[in-house]
Amino acid sequence: MRVLARNLMVGAASAVLLGGLVTPAQAAAYDYHPSDADWSDCPKLPQHAKSDTWSCIFIITVGGTMKLGKIEQDISQPLRITVAQGKLDDGSSAAAFGSVKGDRMKVPGGLIGKPFEVPKLTDVYVETQGTGKVDAGPIFPTNVGIKLRMIQSLLGKKCYIGSDANPIVLRPEVTSLDLTSIDGVAVFKVAAKDTGFAVPRASGCGLNWGLVNTAVNLRAGLPSPSGNNSADFQWFVRGKSYTELPGLAS
Repeated sequence: MRVLARNLMVGAASAVLLGGLVTPAQAAAYDYHPSDADWSDCPKLPQHAKSDTWSCIFIITVGGTMKLGKIEQDISQPLRITVAQGKLDDGSSAAAFGSVKGDRMKVPGGLIGKPFEVPKLTDVYVETQGTGKVDAGPIFPTNVGIKLRMIQSLLGKKCYIGSDANPIVLRPEVTSLDLTSIDGVAVFKVAAKDTGFAVPRASGCGLNWGLVNTAVNLRAGLPSPSGNNSADFQWFVRGKSYTELPGLAS
């Protein structure tokens, strides 16, 4: 890949030729409005990066579902992923991690599961966080590592599914890509899916010492091997060359 913008423009040209002019995006699960804040988490370039080949890539998930073991979760809140990709001086491709930021989402069935859930008492929320893992892909960076913080008073503040050392590694496959417009800004509307990731056991649940790890694992069906989990994402994607991001070159 030279820069993401160039690759995306190839897709854009195809979209325009096949589908006509750029059209406004249809309503998503929640509103997304492009802004300069999309670039706030772009990482600094690594050493030996050829800056004119690098792009910062902003992905916002605006809908979809994830199945993690026994838990099926609608993506009802925005999930923002910022990564970068380009070439090094030796010609090899490389990626850099920026951030993964997700708003809290309520877990269906809560702590005990249906039909035994008690509103408020057994409610559990999940928050998606990044682990810093990312690898270069043919167009987009791939192998993005995430961990899920489970939020409930009985679980303590360090209850996680996945960790920095043992993350959930997402390798989404792009199934459709269309050029669209939001607030007059050209963005890419992308559908992606992943059915190959594994989900590790929970850790740190229960007074931060793991006292109820077993209960969380039984409730969620963890660990859950590859082939037993799935994710379908609806994204809006923007790319910006590092030549337009002063101060982030190494």
